[in-house]
Amino acid sequence: MRMTWRHLMRGGLRQIWRYRLRSMLVICCAALGVAGAVTSVNYASGGRQQVLSRIKQLGTRLLVINAEQSRSVGGRARTGTIVTTLTEADYLALRRDVDGIARSSAMVSSGLRLKAGYLSKVAPVLGVEPDFFAIKSWGLASGDFFEAEDVRRSARVVLLGWQVARDLYGDQDPLGERLFINRVPFEVTGVLAERGQGLDVINEDQQVYVPLTTAMRRLLNLDHYRSILLDVEDAQDMARVAADVTALLRVRHRISAFRPDDFSVGSQQELIETQLAAASRLGFLVRWIGFSGLVVSGLGVLAIAWIAVRDRTREIGTRRALGARRRDVFFQFAFEASTLAMIGAGTGLGAGWLASRLAAGQAKLPFVFDMDNALLALGMAVVLNFVFASWPAIRAARMDPIQALRHE
Repeated sequence: MRMTWRHLMRGGLRQIWRYRLRSMLVICCAALGVAGAVTSVNYASGGRQQVLSRIKQLGTRLLVINAEQSRSVGGRARTGTIVTTLTEADYLALRRDVDGIARSSAMVSSGLRLKAGYLSKVAPVLGVEPDFFAIKSWGLASGDFFEAEDVRRSARVVLLGWQVARDLYGDQDPLGERLFINRVPFEVTGVLAERGQGLDVINEDQQVYVPLTTAMRRLLNLDHYRSILLDVEDAQDMARVAADVTALLRVRHRISAFRPDDFSVGSQQELIETQLAAASRLGFLVRWIGFSGLVVSGLGVLAIAWIAVRDRTREIGTRRALGARRRDVFFQFAFEASTLAMIGAGTGLGAGWLASRLAAGQAKLPFVFDMDNALLALGMAVVLNFVFASWPAIRAARMDPIQALRHE
């Protein structure tokens, strides 16, 4: 009895409906494989997109000078204790003698106790100049930035990071409210826009900002800076400006040729390259994990199809005895498994989209649905599941009709 393709497909669909529980298991295996691959790849893409967004915010023209003593231990360079040699005179010399600097801001910082009403917390307090926020491309959620006049007169005004404002004031508008920093009263003049973690993995929403001189004179009693931020006019001049800064500070600090610097000069580009390299490695790893998930789901389809062939041995023997060809048997079993795999892969694509949105929201990452990778995962799932389903189908097609009819 020769069967047309239409009869074989109709028979395959009947068998899919007849063995509904087994069919659902095949669909679930394929769906889980595709959903896992799509979700993991989109999660990695969201992480990379967040890094790129940070780069766009901060730009690639930032140089950071830190006051620190570099030591050599066991042949390795490491950062040592903080030193106090980065002075106002150094800062003025940099602004005067180094060409190519668009904006700059000196900075000091320390973890201090904040108190608003009955609530208090310890948070990083940074003393900065007004250009700091322009260098960081940072906007306001409400209120106003402090100005150069506030720095000149050491005004007791404060800008709150978004999370600090939420922690201390909740949904209340903090503008004009009094905030005590180490028992010194300040007026809240602004709340910074929500920003999250920077490329240096510091949550900038958990910090507060006061005028530079206010922090140095009223809070920390310092006469030196911790860091100096330089916004270079042209990104092509980064290396030249960094070299000029290093040369100038070594001369001013009277550092001889064989002595280490008592400062460090780092560029935003170095941090960007490190973050992008880490994101690329993560993306590569996640793609392999997703591929492994597809293979595992294919093995699940193989196992279920193998059991189906074993359970339907007498049916196979009957069909062969009535004249069905080997290729008819093979086609029907392959058709059943492939149809279920395609349904599962399509379901997994939709589930992966939903899971990607949920994962992005939970991790506070931008939602990215990479359609190219999603379609690739879909195609790979269909191909792998067809290959895995073909093995039991070949076994079914090769069965001896007499032995199959004797199977209990």
